[in-house]
Amino acid sequence: MTASVTEAVAEGNESPARNSPRGTRKARPGQGNGAEGQRFFIAKHGGTSSVPELGRELRGEAEAMVESLKTGLSYFMVSEWRGVADFSGRKPQLSRDAVRAAPKTG
Repeated sequence: MTASVTEAVAEGNESPARNSPRGTRKARPGQGNGAEGQRFFIAKHGGTSSVPELGRELRGEAEAMVESLKTGLSYFMVSEWRGVADFSGRKPQLSRDAVRAAPKTG
């Protein structure tokens, strides 16, 4: 019995999560990782910390980080979702759909 324990420990260089019989989690329809619904804003100058005040919208997180470094202001990541109900089965299923950002004009 000690030999099998020793072998298991010696072979166990991988993390326990990789050997899990449950495997990795698959995304369900309507529940993406959220990247498609994310929008980025730089904080307004002179805003208070108790209530977030969104300033100019930026194209992505990389641009928001750079702008934050330049200005010394925080940036905000906002995710917008809409609840969706599916009544086709025996039990109602609730999920979410990302709301697409409106095209920028300017």
